[in-house]
Amino acid sequence: MIIKRLRLAEEDERDSVREMFGKFLDEHSVRGRMRIHSDLKWEPPTDIIETETEIVITVDIAGMNGKDIGVVTDGKELRISGTRRNLAAQGVKQFHMLEIQCGPFERVIELPSRVDPGKVSAHYVKGMLQIRVRKLDRGDYVKKVEID
Repeated sequence: MIIKRLRLAEEDERDSVREMFGKFLDEHSVRGRMRIHSDLKWEPPTDIIETETEIVITVDIAGMNGKDIGVVTDGKELRISGTRRNLAAQGVKQFHMLEIQCGPFERVIELPSRVDPGKVSAHYVKGMLQIRVRKLDRGDYVKKVEID
């Protein structure tokens, strides 16, 4: 008898999971196809390398124009943002695989060293954004205070 009750509980649990999954698909799909929410943000893959004199940030954001990418720094953080448009063909379509993220993105990077906000360069070539930021010398932002 105990075994039967356990089996029934497992079957009930599976049914409730199926029901929950079915509801999710009904709410988030159009005729069995998943909707794409363009208001979701994503973070592009990023590499950060520090040398003696600079920090080099490389961001993988293929399929964009350099004009559509924003880069801002205050010397402590670097903020990279933009919007990648959907590159899929327009019109009636059936998606078989969607792995390329599109829509707005933002990447905020806390820089490992203080940098000079006036010494930043950015180049976008072949889908890769490379940002070079000049590190500040410790003497540029550390000041000894004399006591009277």
